[in-house]
Amino acid sequence: MGHGDDMVIWLANIDAARSRSEGRKLAKGVSLKGPQLKELSKAAHNIGLQSQRESEKKYPKDRANTDSPLDGRLTVTKKYSKSKTLKLLADEVRRLRKEKNDQ
Repeated sequence: MGHGDDMVIWLANIDAARSRSEGRKLAKGVSLKGPQLKELSKAAHNIGLQSQRESEKKYPKDRANTDSPLDGRLTVTKKYSKSKTLKLLADEVRRLRKEKNDQ
């Protein structure tokens, strides 16, 4: 995966608990409660994006805050714009969660 074709997705970008200034990029209604890296990587796979999990990474805005968890990030193939990619991932995670709850 070359860097020109990759996009970094931080959990903060789709975390409903965060404010825009804390890194949320999606509208509150579209964002997820407590997004998990493994959910995201599964969602990426389902929508046809190659991805790579990097769990040892900390969101840059959180580095100063020692209490915040190392939540990691996902590097995905650039296929769509960032906002579209985030929205597709969030929608897919929601679908996966619903599927799990329906079983």
